Amino acid sequence: MADASQPGNTVVAELWPREEARRLAERVAAYEPARPVIFQSGFGPSGLPHLGTMAEILRPSFVRKAFHLIEPSRTSRLIVFIDDLDGLRKVPENVPNREDVEQYLGIPVSKIPDPFGCCASFADHMIGQLGGFLAPVEVEFELVRAAEMYSSGRFDEGLKLILDKHAEIIAIIAPTLREENRAGWSPFMPICPKCGQVVERRVTAYHPERASIEFTCEKSAGGTRGCGFSGEQSVLGGMAKVQWKVDWALRWYVLKVDYELYGKDLTDSARLSGQILRVMGAKQPLGFPFEMLLDEQGHKISKSIGRGVSVEQWTRYAPIEVLKFFLLLNPRRARKLFLEAIPQYVDEYLDAVRAYAAESEEQRRDSVLEFVIQGTTPRRFNSTLTFGLMMNAVAALGSSDRDFIWNYIVRYDASIAGDPETEKMGRALTECALNFYRDFVEPTKKLYTPTEVERAQLKTLDAYLRENQGASAEEIEKKIYDLGRENYDKPGKIFPLLYRSILGQERGPRLGAFIRLATPAKIVELLDDTIARTA
Repeated sequence: MADASQPGNTVVAELWPREEARRLAERVAAYEPARPVIFQSGFGPSGLPHLGTMAEILRPSFVRKAFHLIEPSRTSRLIVFIDDLDGLRKVPENVPNREDVEQYLGIPVSKIPDPFGCCASFADHMIGQLGGFLAPVEVEFELVRAAEMYSSGRFDEGLKLILDKHAEIIAIIAPTLREENRAGWSPFMPICPKCGQVVERRVTAYHPERASIEFTCEKSAGGTRGCGFSGEQSVLGGMAKVQWKVDWALRWYVLKVDYELYGKDLTDSARLSGQILRVMGAKQPLGFPFEMLLDEQGHKISKSIGRGVSVEQWTRYAPIEVLKFFLLLNPRRARKLFLEAIPQYVDEYLDAVRAYAAESEEQRRDSVLEFVIQGTTPRRFNSTLTFGLMMNAVAALGSSDRDFIWNYIVRYDASIAGDPETEKMGRALTECALNFYRDFVEPTKKLYTPTEVERAQLKTLDAYLRENQGASAEEIEKKIYDLGRENYDKPGKIFPLLYRSILGQERGPRLGAFIRLATPAKIVELLDDTIARTA
C-alpha cells in the first residue's frame, strides 16, 4: 500500500476521517435524533499551546466534518475540555518570571496569578492563547472548564459514583503503579482548605454516605511538601478533583462523549479509563491513538517543557492551510515538526494542490484537500515553482526587498502571476521565504571585503553591466569567463569572488542567468557596495 504521508498520495491519506466517521455513525445509529454526537479533546493550561495541541483539536474536527457528510441531519458538539483545576507540576521553560511562579507548584492553575501580567490567572492566559492559536484554522469548538464543572456541581453525580466505587477503581489502577506508589493511592485529590494545594496523597477514609473523604495534606500534585492539615472534606462543589485516569473517565461519563482521539503515549491511560468507565456503567468513546509530533531531536513536543513550534512561528514561515494538510496526513505515523522541516511540508502541499486542480468534481470529493480548503484558500497553484526554490532564490539574491524578490520570481516563472489564486499563493510564499531569510539567513551573512586586486576585477564587471543593461544571460556568462581568463590560471576561479561579493556566500546559481533575472542594475548596486567596502 502507498504511504499516505508522501506527496500526491491523497487518496489513502483522506480515508482515515471517513473510516472513523463510518464507525461513529454505526455507534450512534440507535441514539434519539435529538441527542447530539459529542466529540471531545483536551487542553491542560499548564503551558502555552503548540502545534501538538492543535493536532489534538483539529483532527477530531476532521472526523466531525466527515461524519456530517454521512449524517447531515445529526447535530454534534466538539468540546475542548480545559483541566484548569489541575495543580501546577512544573513551570514551563518559556514562561517569564519562572522563579516567582515556582512558589505556586501544586496550586490549581486557575488560581495562580498570570506570570505574563495580562489575565486573571495562569490558566486564563493559556486559554486566551489557545483561542488565538486556533482562530486561523477556523475550527468550531466549545470550551468546557474543569474548575466550573467541579464547582458548579455538574460533576457531582459522577463524583458520588466514583466515591461509591472507589475500591473497584483502586483495584484497577493500583497494580499498574510502581510498588512504592501503590500504598495510599486514591482516586481523589482533595484541595487543601489551608494551603490551597491539590493534595496527591494521602486519603485515609472514604464516606460515600455523606460524599466526603478524610485526608492529610502531605504532598501536593506539584511534588511539594504539604502543610500537614488533616480533616474530613466533601468531594463535591470543587473541593476535590480526581486523578488523571479517573478524571478522563469522569468527563466521558458526564459529558456523554462519543469520540476522542489521543496520543499514542496515552494508550494505557485510555484503556484504564475505559475500564473505570465500565465500572461506572457507561461505554467508552471511539477513537484511536495517534503518533506523536516530534522535535528535531526526535523528542515529543511538550508544552510543560516549552518545546515545540508555535502557531506564530508556523504562520510566519508557511501558510496556515499547509499546517491543516500536515495534520491531516496519516496520524498513525510519527512526524518530526520543526522549523527547518517546514519547506518540505509546503512543497508536499503544493503538489497536492496541483493534483487537486486537475481532478474532476467527483474526484475532489474524495480528496484530502476537501478537509483543508477554506473559503479564501487558493484552490490552484499553476506554477511549477517549489517553495524550496523560492527560499533559495531569496537567499541567493541576498535581499529582503519584497518587490525586488517578487519581480525576480515572476521573471523566473511568469505563470506564478498568470492566475489570481496562483499569484495569491505565490505572494504568500514569497513573504514566508522572506521571513525565513530575515530570521535565519540574513543575521549570519558575512560581508566580504575584497583585496585591491579583486576590487579591480569587480570594477570591470560593474562597468560592463552598467553599459550592457540588456545583455543576455549567455553574454553575461561569457564576460565573466573572459574576466576569469584574464586574471586566473583557470577562468572558473573567479566565481568564488563573485559569489562572496554579490551573494555573501561561497557558491550559488549559474551567474549569467541569475544576473539576468535579478537585473544587471540590481547586481551593480551589490557590486558597488562591495567595491566601496574597506577593511
